[in-house]
Amino acid sequence: MLQFHLSRTLSGDLKKHLSDSLDTDAGAMQWYGHRVTVMKRKCVLMMELRSRYCMLFAGLTKQDFDRFPDLFADRLWREVLSICLLDDEHSSQLASLALLTGEQQRYQLGSNRSIQTHLRQAAEHLHDIANQQMGRLPQSGEEQFGCGVQINETLRKCKGDKDYFVPLDRFRDFWLGMLKFQQTQQAQKKKRVPDNVLPFRRH
Repeated sequence: MLQFHLSRTLSGDLKKHLSDSLDTDAGAMQWYGHRVTVMKRKCVLMMELRSRYCMLFAGLTKQDFDRFPDLFADRLWREVLSICLLDDEHSSQLASLALLTGEQQRYQLGSNRSIQTHLRQAAEHLHDIANQQMGRLPQSGEEQFGCGVQINETLRKCKGDKDYFVPLDRFRDFWLGMLKFQQTQQAQKKKRVPDNVLPFRRH
């Protein structure tokens, strides 16, 4: 499950999906989102709490906001596969895992001071990319992912961390760990009683 904590600005765009709940589900993946305007177009930055990995959605329209849960779920599995770079078999397993994770989504108002700082830095980075590097907003999902890679290779540090970390690396490690855990669970389920073992006879 994905739980999204939205700024008041973004909550207005996603009010169709907004829940009244303010509770945090400890078992859900926590994301914090904000909407900024770049080149007179609405752009959304979604940042995952633990890794500080940021997903970028640029130039969104009302129709995009209406279908945002589907848009996010689709981009999530594509970005996960793009940063993990596994073989076809494992990529297929990872895609299924990411799709399953994104099936349930909950949107609500919420903020986090540390995340807000990193979201603000990510927004400034996006402004620089659009205005100085590209001269326009990234358009396709692939272009937006590419801009996101630049943002996610920026060193971050959270309260309690001794050292800086790279969000992209931390996010990739999370998904590879999830895949390994799933494979271990599946392997244990395959352990069955040997075919040549006979039951006790009844007398």
